Amino acid sequence: MKRLLASGIFLMFGITFAQPDFKLSMGLGGYLTSDFGGGVEVSEISQSVSAYYTYGFPYSGEGGFIFLDATFAELSLGFFVGSHYETIDFLGDDKENDLSYMGLDISLLGKYPITIKKKFLLYPLLGANYRIMLSVKNGYESQYKNNSGDSAPEDFSALWFRLGGGIDYPFTEHIFLRTQALYGIRLSNKFEDDTVHFYEKTEGASAKARIGHGLDIKLAIGYQF
Repeated sequence: MKRLLASGIFLMFGITFAQPDFKLSMGLGGYLTSDFGGGVEVSEISQSVSAYYTYGFPYSGEGGFIFLDATFAELSLGFFVGSHYETIDFLGDDKENDLSYMGLDISLLGKYPITIKKKFLLYPLLGANYRIMLSVKNGYESQYKNNSGDSAPEDFSALWFRLGGGIDYPFTEHIFLRTQALYGIRLSNKFEDDTVHFYEKTEGASAKARIGHGLDIKLAIGYQF
C-alpha cells in the first residue's frame, strides 16, 4: 500500500528522479542584484559619551552575465552597475549619501536537475561567488575613499555564499530559457574590517561589522550541446 501511494504521488506531479544525463550548455542573460545589509555598528564612542552609531551600505543593481553549465555545476561571470545610499545614524541624526557601484561577479554553483513532466528541469543551487568592486563613487562622481584617504574600490569586494533554485524551460532541442533566484550572505569586506579596527583601536569604542545579505534574480537564454 505504501509503495502504491508513493508511486501515485510521483505520477501525479510527474517528477522523475532518474540520474540526469551529463550535458554541456552555455548562455547569456541579465540579472538583478542587491545587498540589504552591510556596514558597521559602533557604540561607546568614548568613556564620557555613550552613543550608538550605524554606517550602512544597502544597494541594488543590474547587469549581464555569461554561464557555462555541466549538468551538476554552473560557472558564470557577471558585470553589474548599481546604486545605493550610505546611511549614517549618529545620536538620532540620520543622513544619506548617494553612492554608485560597478563590479564583477565570479560564481560557481552546484546543482542537481530534476525532470518535471518530461519538460521542465527544476534544480536546487548551492555555492559561492566572489564580488569584485571595480569602482565605488559618491554623488560627486569622485572615487570613494577608505580610512587612509586612498581610492580603493577593491576594499568593498567580498565573498558571498548562495542558496536558491532554478528552472530550465526548453524551446527546442537545443535552446532553453533559464530562470534562477538566489539568496546570499557575505563575509565582511576590507572596508568594514578596517573601520571596525579604527574605532576599536583609535577611539576605544565597541564596533562590529553588520551582516551583508541579498537576493539575485537571473534570466538567461541557453544553448545545450
